[in-house]
Amino acid sequence: MQQAVRCFKTGDLVAATEIRPQDACIAIIGAGGKTSLMYYLANSLAEKGRTVICTTTTKILPPNSLQSPKTIFLNDDLPQFEEVSSEIADCRHLTVGRRIDSGSGKVLGVSNEQISSLTHMADHVIIEADGASGRPIKAPAPHEPVIPGIASLVIPVIGLDALFRPANSKNVFRLENFVEVTNSSPGSTITPHEIGLLSNHPEGLLRNVPDLAMVTVFLNKIDKIKDSKFVVGLATLILQNRGKRIESVVAGTLAGAGRLFTRFERQ
Repeated sequence: MQQAVRCFKTGDLVAATEIRPQDACIAIIGAGGKTSLMYYLANSLAEKGRTVICTTTTKILPPNSLQSPKTIFLNDDLPQFEEVSSEIADCRHLTVGRRIDSGSGKVLGVSNEQISSLTHMADHVIIEADGASGRPIKAPAPHEPVIPGIASLVIPVIGLDALFRPANSKNVFRLENFVEVTNSSPGSTITPHEIGLLSNHPEGLLRNVPDLAMVTVFLNKIDKIKDSKFVVGLATLILQNRGKRIESVVAGTLAGAGRLFTRFERQ
């Protein structure tokens, strides 16, 4: 018997994810829209008057001007923290990285020590702490994700465009890990059952999550699902685990206008 859930809808993603003033360090993991979510939340928080630094512990594409107004690189030998402190006071939101990787052209991540310092310069530091090579869903390898121990909120992301597609390397990052965690087979269809198992498995989306961190799963690309009752059922499936590591599920899409997000919680 499925556990009942309650839900509310809002156009405010900060409210839906319940980012608290004390959430100085927020980690986004998983697949299917991490970077978009990071910058959407950062801009939403900045609009509310909060200061936000976006960064990564892996590597990300350099942001465009709509995602982040400025990017600052921390020199490996002499971190430019004074520039960060000065710029964040003016623009309220910026991105910080170590440098541009010459091979990939991506922004390389910063260290846990640098993240700890950055939390003293802004209200929130939002970290993309995982990589998925553009796939909509993933299961992490043992060394992933790279979540700082000080993170108080962790948001695993799942792209709903993975649903009902075959579990292959085109749709799943770390396919071998995915089939092991979900007890499925390569080529089998990805269903809500697999997503429920992935979400709650200690070696799935809960791998390396700090013990005291709150966990909110973000189901991205809800526009790919035509039946709203289906989303309710999927959120209920994720939340029915009695371990209760996952506090809530938020469903929505980050594309298009008139965005509406739904937060699901246990009754």
